[in-house]
Amino acid sequence: MQLKPEEWQALRALEKCTLGKATTSAESIAKVSGQPMDRVNFGLNELNKRKLIGSGRTYEIYVPAVDLLALKFYADKDFAHALGKLIAKGKESDVYEVLSGKGDLYALKLFRLGRTSFRDVTRKRHASSKQLNTWLDINYEAAHREFHALARLAEVTKNVPVAVATNRHTVLLKELPGVRLTNRPELVDARKVLRDIMDTVRDAYTKAGMINGDLSEYNILTDGATVWLIDWPQWVGADHPNAKELMRRDVGAVSKFFERSYGLSADIDALVGYVTGSGRFPAVRRV
Repeated sequence: MQLKPEEWQALRALEKCTLGKATTSAESIAKVSGQPMDRVNFGLNELNKRKLIGSGRTYEIYVPAVDLLALKFYADKDFAHALGKLIAKGKESDVYEVLSGKGDLYALKLFRLGRTSFRDVTRKRHASSKQLNTWLDINYEAAHREFHALARLAEVTKNVPVAVATNRHTVLLKELPGVRLTNRPELVDARKVLRDIMDTVRDAYTKAGMINGDLSEYNILTDGATVWLIDWPQWVGADHPNAKELMRRDVGAVSKFFERSYGLSADIDALVGYVTGSGRFPAVRRV
């Protein structure tokens, strides 16, 4: 979709007004953009025709418009020459394959928090340190948190995605091979894969002071031999009041999945002790 300069200027100004909790009237948008009123009105009318914004007494920015703003950022940086197939679609994000101008493949994660129920988002998230009032706020915050979480984790483990850049509600990642563990792929050595997952959880906790807080078979990727723990916007610190409960839930979810899907069982208390640095890795038995 090709937007005219007036449309880009009006769209960016509307975004700023929305994030700044300012009124989103045409007058406010013109003031923020620094453009003449006639050009702003033209841009807003065109955006409305394209169904990128809603209009009334004030204007509302829609998700596809924010997607366009982020894609333009990556295109200008030569990270995104072409948008490829949808790799994954979940309750909280969409992930698309992106081809750079140099022919490199990336995965672009676009946060969709609140897609099913915006009212539940802040209740379910442990992460936010500030009041988030709109879907724009909470999705921008989630992308920011995930990018910085992955940068922090990259210093202690190779078993997480590599974050390349972030913009607005998106994180650009180096594309990874494999599928989600929930697909129950054939594993070269299921015991080793389980151990690698727990080692990654342990490294995140003991070296970076981080707990995923929502770990399960749905956010673990594997190519059958190597694993990567994905989806970190909701992470909490080791000093979080519910740290023990969240760690036990993470470990328990993975352990129960391996028992159901691969017939492997290990004592959950012993696993929790291992990942928190206070015990050895327990025996894994076949059931």
